[in-house]
Amino acid sequence: MAKQDFSIGSTVKVGFMSLVVKAKIPTPGDYKPDAYILSNASDTQLYKFVPHNGCEKISINDAREMLQAAEQYAAREAAKATAKAQAARAVGALFA
Repeated sequence: MAKQDFSIGSTVKVGFMSLVVKAKIPTPGDYKPDAYILSNASDTQLYKFVPHNGCEKISINDAREMLQAAEQYAAREAAKATAKAQAARAVGALFA
């Protein structure tokens, strides 16, 4: 089977269904592949898909929660990176 393109907006085959990729949800730290939010062609049903772990129907609220959790994780990681950069800059200023 050819490798599928899971970029947002592309159509992928999951089992017998052709679904449209709506969002990619990074899942760092759980050692699983990234999750995807998919929809049917008529946008009447959403699915959560994790490659090699299955596909399940989800509600719009489930999708929102997944996206919010990913945004919160990204914000925490950005704050950590900013704090680390500021600390490095402060140390660099000592030697300037």
